[in-house]
Amino acid sequence: MSRDIASTISSTRRWPPVLVSLFLLALGFMVWTLFSLLPALGHAPPSRIREAWDTSLFWYAGVTVVLIAQFLGGVVMGGGLFRQPIWSLAGLFIGIIAVHPAGGGYDQLPLALILFGVPGYMALLAAAAAGRKLGDSLQD
Repeated sequence: MSRDIASTISSTRRWPPVLVSLFLLALGFMVWTLFSLLPALGHAPPSRIREAWDTSLFWYAGVTVVLIAQFLGGVVMGGGLFRQPIWSLAGLFIGIIAVHPAGGGYDQLPLALILFGVPGYMALLAAAAAGRKLGDSLQD
């Protein structure tokens, strides 16, 4: 049974880095957008667009989904380990720019890049490295 899983991982290991990178970019954007629009879709006041990190569900579910996708990306993608987390973060930051509350400016964006981006990069890099380690061990 483990040989079947190993052969599946080995064959999926040939995914082009561009495909995995674009998937991580799109997923980061979709996660931010979903959790930003979730309060606006609800009927309880205040029903308005919020920043995703203002909702606790983003931290529990959204971050978990992005970390799992980053881990799986590490399993199926070869090369470019240090660049891989940048794609997930880029999707999140594109979401920050594209979906934000009305009247909100971008004056806090540099601070967000530092306070969210640096620890986020480290966590995503750890997930990608763990995925790469698993992918390498299953490929042998």
